[in-house]
Amino acid sequence: MNKSTFSKEDLEDIKAHGLTPKVITEQLKLFKSGVFTPELMLPCTVGNGVLTITAADAKELATTFRQAVHSGRVTKFVPASGAATRMFKDLIAAWHHSDKSDLSSDKSMTELINNISRFACYDALVKSMAKDGLNCRGMIETGGHAAVLEYLLTPKGLNFANLPKGLIPFHRYKNETSATAFARTAFEEHLAEAVELFSNRKKGCRVHFTVAPQHKQAIKAHLQHAVEVITKQTGIIPEVTFSTQHPSTDTIAAASDNTLFRDRNGRLVFRPGGHGALLKNMDNLQGDILFIKNIDNIAKKTVRQETGPALTAMGGLLVKLQKGLFSLIERLQDENPEKSTIEEIAARTSEYLNLPQADILQGCDTEAARQKLLTLLNRPLRVCGVVKNVGEPGGGPFWVKDGRGNISAQIIESAQVDMTAPGQKEIWQSSTHFNPVILACAVRDFSGRPFQLKNYADPMAGIITEKSKDGRNLKALEHPGLWNGAMAFWHTVFVELPPNAFNPVKTLFDLLRDGHCPDNS
Repeated sequence: MNKSTFSKEDLEDIKAHGLTPKVITEQLKLFKSGVFTPELMLPCTVGNGVLTITAADAKELATTFRQAVHSGRVTKFVPASGAATRMFKDLIAAWHHSDKSDLSSDKSMTELINNISRFACYDALVKSMAKDGLNCRGMIETGGHAAVLEYLLTPKGLNFANLPKGLIPFHRYKNETSATAFARTAFEEHLAEAVELFSNRKKGCRVHFTVAPQHKQAIKAHLQHAVEVITKQTGIIPEVTFSTQHPSTDTIAAASDNTLFRDRNGRLVFRPGGHGALLKNMDNLQGDILFIKNIDNIAKKTVRQETGPALTAMGGLLVKLQKGLFSLIERLQDENPEKSTIEEIAARTSEYLNLPQADILQGCDTEAARQKLLTLLNRPLRVCGVVKNVGEPGGGPFWVKDGRGNISAQIIESAQVDMTAPGQKEIWQSSTHFNPVILACAVRDFSGRPFQLKNYADPMAGIITEKSKDGRNLKALEHPGLWNGAMAFWHTVFVELPPNAFNPVKTLFDLLRDGHCPDNS
């Protein structure tokens, strides 16, 4: 396919997205050839790919991490563009039911009504209804469930069905100076955690949120107020920045025959490229150490106090490993190293990269081995927290063989695995750990320059899914996931975190779990 294949309108649409005909052509080739399906070899387990940190080591590592934090090296990076629609999916369905006069038989509605005062948003809901002369508790007792739902979901009240997930109140706390209570949204809680864990010696901390463009202004206003409050309370001044997913990370949609999919007006259809598109946002930050945590995985304060030491130890491990890698690279700067030096560094590299020493040195003279080791060592590093698998949906740590025959430790999602291939389903089901998306990442090279992170992604590790538009099926391409194929060629280390470090909120009712509900509820 060449440029002449595209119409004038096509070329205008492609340019408007910051893309090129060449990029679109390459994406279409992926639809035809298919993305690479990784081959699972074994699950990463404690002692075979997953590290545990002792209490004594944790203290030492925490000190190491605090030194990096105090020097201003750390930025918290929070993917936060998700909408709250999924949280309220069942309740939205109930609201759109043709007969709203009787919602008592709806399971989700019953669960909401039975627990409504336990949610952090309850006080706001009561106030919203009271403005229009409605008594929330009275409406519940008299069966006015439709009104409660309307004020919870729609612009008439709190409008939760149309907000980003980060603006939903997650936790409620008692006010220490009065009998009143206050709620914090997920955005506010991430800000609080950044103050707790990442405050530098200049009494500041950095937090970067990736947000949906249509909600950016509302989020900025919300967090501007939150920064003022938390600065007054703690003396710490958070530096909050934002970015949106760039249109150039969108991907082209394909028809079932792998040709360009067009809408009813004959125009090309572009789709968001998935969370792997945020690699560009990370690149643009030009950061040093990034601590990644999803917007919905944020616990209440008492739980954060319990898990904080594990997270700081995890960050300390990252700093320690990076220092070790840099020391090996320093020794390789000598252009005429002794063979014994090369062999020693190869052995150390084998420890970091989980590669047999013989594979590193095979067929190489001393200089070739030196260059190979420099290439292997000088790349981004990530320490990924994992928790014991308790059946949550999502990815996990595995030893994987890629299309080049290389075996490495990777985070793999179920959608990437061919469960029909011999042994793959069994290996997947034997996994002992789960990925909670808590990552400490070192993204600068030996010389202190930011890595070009896109150079360490595997473009063949994307995902192709079936979607629909205008009643017609289409194929959608997602970029390699941010913590999957987008980091395929990073150094990867897995470390076990306590189970309560994982507190996802996929539905509203997840906020009733121990990691979120008030301690006295």
